[in-house]
Amino acid sequence: MSTIYLVRHGQASFGTDNYDQLSATGREQARQLGKYFAELGEPIDRIYSGSLRRQTETAELIAEAFTGTAPPIAIEPAFNEYDSDLILHTFARSLTPEQLAEAGWPELKSDRRRFQFFLERAARAWVEAQIEAEEMTPWRGFHGRITGTIANIMRTEGRSKTLIVSTSGGVIGTIVAHLMGLSNHIGIELNWAVHNASITRLIYSADKVSLSMFNGLPHLDRAELRHLITYR
Repeated sequence: MSTIYLVRHGQASFGTDNYDQLSATGREQARQLGKYFAELGEPIDRIYSGSLRRQTETAELIAEAFTGTAPPIAIEPAFNEYDSDLILHTFARSLTPEQLAEAGWPELKSDRRRFQFFLERAARAWVEAQIEAEEMTPWRGFHGRITGTIANIMRTEGRSKTLIVSTSGGVIGTIVAHLMGLSNHIGIELNWAVHNASITRLIYSADKVSLSMFNGLPHLDRAELRHLITYR
């Protein structure tokens, strides 16, 4: 049996000029995640990471926690998150001026609650193929890219491996929904539930893949560290 730990990146820099970098909280979340894996006493054979900076920073901070030889990091862009800005702008173009004004577009990033609600509407429209743009990856392409890559890793890494994948909530939700035979809509709904720096564990063999943990926070769920539990 082999294990893949899917980890969501630490908190990114929401509301700043560069979202795609870890905040101070995100860096500490990733350090605690690395400490947890290092203290498990279970050798990590490889860390896969999407190519987004928040994902690679998280992978690097996890690797730094290991004394001696750190696990090698392999960059795999297939684990990148969907382009939420492109989806938001494409969805916004599908609405009337009155609908945009009611939603508060485009001044949403100053209000996390209204931004999240608008993003959820846009993501549902994307999944249902109600919006499209030449430069935007359709949902079916996003889903196929992720599920194909995780299957290839399971096939090529061989037996008795322990791997970490540093990725994002949309990727994790998509993988879990696919493995459980759930609808695409559920994959997106799972996305909203995934905490920063959380752990989702898959156990697999040549003929079976099982979900043994979803969205776990064993490294943060104690009194002195609960202030580090975040969604965005």
